[in-house]
Amino acid sequence: MNTATDLDSKDNRILDELQRDAKATTGKIAKRTAIPVTTVHNRIKRMEAEGVIKRYAPVLDYAKLGKGIHAMIFISAEHKADQEHLAKRLLTIEGVTGARIITGGYDIVIETRVSTIDALNTLITKELRKIQGVEKTQTMIVLEEVE
Repeated sequence: MNTATDLDSKDNRILDELQRDAKATTGKIAKRTAIPVTTVHNRIKRMEAEGVIKRYAPVLDYAKLGKGIHAMIFISAEHKADQEHLAKRLLTIEGVTGARIITGGYDIVIETRVSTIDALNTLITKELRKIQGVEKTQTMIVLEEVE
């Protein structure tokens, strides 16, 4: 399975259910999708083996973890910077939860979760901007997450 066209409607319905609740049993998924349990099980195993399903991860409540400040930081990389190496380096900073290489006016966007505005300031001014390859940043604080 190399392309999205290899997935049929049953696969897509199963994936939709797993994205809603990765801990759902095959029985629960079967019931919600009207697909037999054995078929659900076999298709999940196939999609795992083929790398369509890469991993299962919890969705965290960051406010309950004391990290209620959520921000997206757009980064311009220096002209000769290796963007993939820089993005991987950014992921090592405490509070950075994701990094993406993007197109447009910026080269990389990182997602951060921190406890306070002071912690965000420290992350940006004392850590992020001191990394070789980071030319400039623009920070946007997330006001609300819609699910």
